[in-house]
Amino acid sequence: MIARFTAGNVALNKPASQTSTWEQMVANLAVDGRYDTVACTNKHFHPWWAVDLRAAYDVRRVTVTNDHNKAVSEYRRTCFIRACN
Repeated sequence: MIARFTAGNVALNKPASQTSTWEQMVANLAVDGRYDTVACTNKHFHPWWAVDLRAAYDVRRVTVTNDHNKAVSEYRRTCFIRACN
């Protein structure tokens, strides 16, 4: 069953994970609803980050907000988004 249309951030405060953690930038910081926190992995060939939405949704738009720190954002030139259940 697919959940009905939900406006807003369906990833907010859902469990998140990533390939590794750089410094204290854990995966859940990316879905905490704040713009002054960031999740970050160590430098990998294929790093990934994932969130479990805990339900099925008809996803029509995904917004990824990049860190404005140029030194860090250089690593995120290419981003692939994959949705599955």
